[in-house]
Amino acid sequence: MADRTVKLDNVAILLAVDAGVSWYELPDYPGYSKGRWRDRARCLIRRGAPDARVVDGGVQWDGRMSDDIVRNFSTLEFHRLMEARKFSR
Repeated sequence: MADRTVKLDNVAILLAVDAGVSWYELPDYPGYSKGRWRDRARCLIRRGAPDARVVDGGVQWDGRMSDDIVRNFSTLEFHRLMEARKFSR
């Protein structure tokens, strides 16, 4: 069985790269660019993969935030959604 769990950031990175944006140069503070790409990734997942669920990462024991993950979603589905999006532009 294929792994059907990915990090939300991985989807956001692929969206940013598709738009020609370097993820690693973006600020990561609340309300800044990385958060906007994460929101776009959530919207893409909600529209294109209704069975997928975004699970918010909680606060770890040392105060750091865990990564948000997407369950029941694969990178193969992401690529399918991106292809459909390109044809709909």
